[in-house]
Amino acid sequence: MAEHTTTGQPVAAAVVPPADDRDWVVIFSGTPWANGAHRQHALARELTVDHAVLFVDPAGHLPRWRVQVRQVTDGLWQCAAPALLPFGRHLPPVNRVNRWLAARVLRRWFRRREASVRLLWLDEDLAAPVAARLGASAVVYDATDLDWTFTRPWNRPHLRRALRSAVGAADLVLASSTALPDRMPASDPAPVVLANGCDPDRFSPDGPVAPWLLSLRRPLIGYSGAVDTRAFDADLVAAVARAHPEWTFVLIGPSTRAGRAPLAGLSNVVLVDAVGFADVPGILRACDVTIIPYRVGGLIDYVHPKKCYEYLALGKPVVATPLPALRALGDTIALAADPPSFASALADALDRAGAPDDAARRREVATRNSWSARGVQLRSLLAGLPR
Repeated sequence: MAEHTTTGQPVAAAVVPPADDRDWVVIFSGTPWANGAHRQHALARELTVDHAVLFVDPAGHLPRWRVQVRQVTDGLWQCAAPALLPFGRHLPPVNRVNRWLAARVLRRWFRRREASVRLLWLDEDLAAPVAARLGASAVVYDATDLDWTFTRPWNRPHLRRALRSAVGAADLVLASSTALPDRMPASDPAPVVLANGCDPDRFSPDGPVAPWLLSLRRPLIGYSGAVDTRAFDADLVAAVARAHPEWTFVLIGPSTRAGRAPLAGLSNVVLVDAVGFADVPGILRACDVTIIPYRVGGLIDYVHPKKCYEYLALGKPVVATPLPALRALGDTIALAADPPSFASALADALDRAGAPDDAARRREVATRNSWSARGVQLRSLLAGLPR
């Protein structure tokens, strides 16, 4: 890919990309582009169907004195914006200064190419101060998470104020889960649910299988995602694993010490920490059943795990805890709340794991919930916004 940066230049310098006649969308994201397997990245790609997109990474904890812009693909650019001062996530005045600087640099970036911003897209609450500074025709706020739940209690008021500001600045509020709007500040207009999706081609059942799995005892029960104490219910998994030593649990993703502690000493639980997103389908293809063992009733049971559709795209049976956003899929996946019922649902799923008609039906559900389908819905919503 072409790359243009301002390394070696002062922060106020701007890089002018090749001309693009499409309207521009500027996305201030809470997830860096380098972590490119999330909702933000999928929707950014969908927006390039009829827009040019500048994806702005979140500010780090330390100052960044240079702006960097590089082209990711046709119509999509990634920006590492400058930040004058550290700890903007924790100190509101610092956040405002850093956002003022980022907006100033980006305004110059667009002036140099004689372009303007049609849409400002926020999925990072702390980016709300830029809403009035880029001259966008409309502002979209995409609620992917409740950011304040990801910080310590003393910092939550700051982030909750940022959430209210972001929602209040938006002409369109989106929510990634049916369970999110009730947990958000009131908005006018009310939030529109644009649920998470998947890439059915990436998670096709036809493809390579990770060879190292062939040495594990079957049946294999797979999970992809973080093993932590925020969402993952390690106590549930540990209880089921102890009751069924004949099953092998393959847990793919980063883990914390507290998250994996209940799983210690279980020989039928395999933790696989360092796996790239491209390698995940090859591991899950080898599994007989997939699981989403998330805590229900906690701070983040509003989530709509996109892994559910990824599992279904592979044709795999899914057993999950009854998260509010997953209940609508109750005729496609099995929902179970406690160790005995979870184990029973897994046993039933293993009995039917090889049924081809069931696998085809799961794949059909995933296809209906693809990112391309979400893109069609999104473009319809954006068509009603000011230009």
